[in-house]
Amino acid sequence: MSTQPGPATPALTTHFEPYVSVEKAAEYLDIAPKTLLEKARKGEIPAYPWGDGMRKIWRFKISQIDEWMKRKLHSNRRPPLSERKGFQ
Repeated sequence: MSTQPGPATPALTTHFEPYVSVEKAAEYLDIAPKTLLEKARKGEIPAYPWGDGMRKIWRFKISQIDEWMKRKLHSNRRPPLSERKGFQ
């Protein structure tokens, strides 16, 4: 039996998730890239602007978009027009 310490093993394994382009994120959501950019600029979806000028490059993390979408799916929805009071 050895008294030498064994190799150090990290307590946490870090998982690297790359940022993706607006095209890849839009493809994941099956929406137009222009629509995704509008939502990013308004702060409606998790996004990361790169650049200091007026024109920014936007990047996204798929896991955060997935969580955002799950929250949207499980939130209180607005009823369709046919179910609203006063709709004829």
